[in-house]
Parts: sequence; C-alpha cells; structure tokens
Amino acid sequence: MHRDVVFAYPSAVEPLGGSPRCLTQGMYARNRLISVQGHPEFNEGIVTHLVKMRNEQGIFEDEQARDALERVGRKHDGVVIAEAFLRFLLEE
Repeated sequence: MHRDVVFAYPSAVEPLGGSPRCLTQGMYARNRLISVQGHPEFNEGIVTHLVKMRNEQGIFEDEQARDALERVGRKHDGVVIAEAFLRFLLEE
C-alpha cells in the first residue's frame, strides 16, 4: 500500500517467504523480531476502499488499481500469518 520495499534479508534473520512481486516478504529472528511487508490486518473491504481512494487521488494509476481490485478477493495466508505472530508473542 505504501510502496516501500525491502530488497534483501539481513544476515541474522530467517526468511519467511516471497512472491513474484517481491522476494523479501517477511523475516523472523527468534525472541527478537517478526516482520511482514504486507498488511495482514487489512481485510477485503479495507483494501478495496484504500485502492479506490488512492486511485481517485492519483496515487495509483487506473491499471494498477484494476489489478489490485481483481486480486483483493483471492485466497490469502492471513490466518497463517496471524498464527505465526501469535507463536512469536508466546515464545520463551
């Protein structure tokens, strides 16, 4: 959403995954950090609203907004990510 990108993993982290759009999607270091580039807290309604609003504001071009709106309802890993965050918070 904000177009920030992390291009490489730091040496002391475990990579959590990637996608064709961005190879560095998340990272983990036991008892230290867990991070993802996406927004697992956003649901379909929030993303739809944000994409339309940013398109109207000229932040997203029409083609970029159409692409995002076509993908917004697809299956995602939100529950898996939430479980990973919970496991991290419960680590000893």
